[in-house]
Amino acid sequence: MGVSDRFRFAFASRLEMVRRSGDSFIIVVIVLVQLSDEALDFNNRKLEWIMGKWRSEFSGKVFWPTVPTMTFGEELHIGEAPIAKSANVQFLNFSARAWSHSTKDHFHDEWGFLTVDSNGNATLMTTGNNGFTTYEVGKVMPNKLVLTLKDIGRISFSRDLPVEDLRRTFIRHDDRYMEQVLEMRTATHPKSGYLEHTRVIYTRQKD
Repeated sequence: MGVSDRFRFAFASRLEMVRRSGDSFIIVVIVLVQLSDEALDFNNRKLEWIMGKWRSEFSGKVFWPTVPTMTFGEELHIGEAPIAKSANVQFLNFSARAWSHSTKDHFHDEWGFLTVDSNGNATLMTTGNNGFTTYEVGKVMPNKLVLTLKDIGRISFSRDLPVEDLRRTFIRHDDRYMEQVLEMRTATHPKSGYLEHTRVIYTRQKD
């Protein structure tokens, strides 16, 4: 798990009395203490298992009735974000970058924020360079996070079919591997429920 290089500093002081020739001297000893400005709060500690840098070179698969099955790579970053004092809510930064394994063409980027409330309810907000922005909610479980679509927006001239529902699942298999499965429903497929759209297995990267 990556830790931010930005730190705030606190000073602790201690007083010592030293007597010399009947006179009293006060010596102030200053101790420099390094404190992380972005330590995880109690709620977001439930997501410690998902944090870090994750990468797949070629394990990602795209499935959909109207497109050929494709293989892709993806890199995922999830880490601490500074707290906005106006809201006083801690979020985690979320970013993903995907590319074609065969041609190395860029597929898409996602940026967003992830947080958990005191009841273990997670919220993920994302925006992508495919013209979509999502608001997803779900429940945090040990080594598993399942998010479903609460709201979605898209630019008017996006080429993709309107997405009507979405389910995103993260599963950490062990300390080294994590899987993400994305299921969805568009205006044409399927008539109800979800179809699997992408599946990718990441390997944790060193910071």
